[in-house]
Amino acid sequence: MALKVTVSAAVGFCAGVQAAVKKAQEAAHQYGRVLMLGDIVHNEQVVSELSEMGVKVVENLDQIDNKTPVLFRSHGTPPSVWEAAREKGLSIIDATCPLVRQIHTEVKMLAAEGRRIIIIGDPNHDEVDGIASQVTDPVIVSDPESAEQLPLMKKIGVVAQSTQTMENVAAVVAVLSSKCHDLRFINTICKPTRQRQEQIRELARNNDVMLVVGSRKSANTRRLYEIAARLNSATYLIENAGNILPEWFAGKTSVGIATGASTPPAVVDAVVKKVSKIA
Repeated sequence: MALKVTVSAAVGFCAGVQAAVKKAQEAAHQYGRVLMLGDIVHNEQVVSELSEMGVKVVENLDQIDNKTPVLFRSHGTPPSVWEAAREKGLSIIDATCPLVRQIHTEVKMLAAEGRRIIIIGDPNHDEVDGIASQVTDPVIVSDPESAEQLPLMKKIGVVAQSTQTMENVAAVVAVLSSKCHDLRFINTICKPTRQRQEQIRELARNNDVMLVVGSRKSANTRRLYEIAARLNSATYLIENAGNILPEWFAGKTSVGIATGASTPPAVVDAVVKKVSKIA
């Protein structure tokens, strides 16, 4: 008897990733060679395919001459890097996700109100670093426990990394609210993230096995896995169809499939095809 396969409504690239990848592809066609300041998204296959097209990853602006366009990735780029690129006379291709750019606007607005900025997110994550670079002396907290370590403050402004879970953000805000007189929180978890998290909860509850497809480097993919694993012990994080083991499905009748926001559609199709053949 074949497994019943249910695929999440939102799979493959989110709109921000899709737009960023399209910009990189178009730049490769136009210029032949483009240098990308860091990985455009956290997915090895996407980065590899773009590299084959001529979009190569570099670590800093010193590796770029002013004859080669530079692509700024979807996670956001600090103002200091923008300024240095302009001073160097580089041609800049901006692939920043519009929703990430909106967080930059909102965190600067909170800072302009005289608030100490708290960012709920993963320390050293590219997106969090980009948000932090927009304001002076922000504090980054990853969970309620780290928020508990903060001192009392008078006036704070709080934003979140776009791929955080609402449960973690709500728990952190609850702690912060006990530590200040005036707290303003802007919910900057992006809509695609919220939708995928809602959908994976339903899939995890209603299927015997859950597959979460995406790179382990991807924060949003890891969070989807964590959400599903709390609800379904038979949850597996895989990067591609080659990671699938038939024994996961022994005695099972249904499988749910969800993906991170930077997982290529072709990878999803291959996973569905392989699972559908498992009896």
